Amino acid sequence: MQRTRVDRMPTPRSTRAGTRRAISVGAYTLVYAMALLVLAREPGASVFEPLFVLVVLGIAFPLLGLRLTRGVTATPDPIARPRAEAGAALAWLAIFAFGVLGWGFSAVRAAVAQAAAQELAIVAVKLLAMVAIPVLILGSFGHRPRQLLAPNLHWPAIALPLAGMGLALLAFQAVFGRGLTTLGELAPGAGTLAWAIPACLAWMALEAGLTEEFLFRRFLQERLSAWSGSDVLAVCVASLLFGLAHAPGLYLRGAHAMEGVAAQPSIAWAVAYSIAVVSPAGLLFGTLWARTRSLGLVVLLHGLTDLLPNLADFIRTWG
Repeated sequence: MQRTRVDRMPTPRSTRAGTRRAISVGAYTLVYAMALLVLAREPGASVFEPLFVLVVLGIAFPLLGLRLTRGVTATPDPIARPRAEAGAALAWLAIFAFGVLGWGFSAVRAAVAQAAAQELAIVAVKLLAMVAIPVLILGSFGHRPRQLLAPNLHWPAIALPLAGMGLALLAFQAVFGRGLTTLGELAPGAGTLAWAIPACLAWMALEAGLTEEFLFRRFLQERLSAWSGSDVLAVCVASLLFGLAHAPGLYLRGAHAMEGVAAQPSIAWAVAYSIAVVSPAGLLFGTLWARTRSLGLVVLLHGLTDLLPNLADFIRTWG
């Protein structure tokens, strides 16, 4: 019997893209749920805080960012070899996680005792490992440093998301964060606040904003997006890795104390907390990056996010 050949219709590109988006969101949700389960098993733990952070930073604020960036035209990096560049980015991130986050920062803190000198040493290591070396890696693929480090603050298109998201993030930290409480205990005068607020904002934009956003947005997320053909997948993966990058600080360097955890945490807690509480911020910054490709925007907003939580310590160190 002669078989009748049936030609399959090609799957529309929009359908494939929708499938990738659904799988990406589903995978992130599954990993997040597993992190919540780990946190829920800790003595006296509550999943209310991470769920609240997810709803606000991971859902509501990204939706606000999409609204505020409506009409903004983003120009992705021209990437001729996306698979090779994404592989190089993931490989360096693994080396960075074990070599710098695992023991590098702790070694610097042990070697440099004075607070101000220690902070300068830490930011130097961050700029080297999170900006300079990634620039060199991408330079080997033909990318120019001027292109990679361009802030892309195209006014007035960026003005609305910068103002709107900046106010929202400051309000979130003021109402729900511990920064104002810590600052109140320090009770700095008006003269101190006059120099400390702009100085701390500039410092956080450099120490946290530029280093983390360049590494996770320009270096990693942009390569993942080009490789996978999906901004949503790139946002989800980069956000999980962004959260996990904070786990060594929570476990090894006492950052858990800033989160209200008195006892030395377990490794499982540090990993779960970094995913459940930190990675939603990656969803926000990743969404803003995907919409704008503006390094300056995410750097400034990251600095604003970290301003209030770090202002009191900044004054103690530099005041």
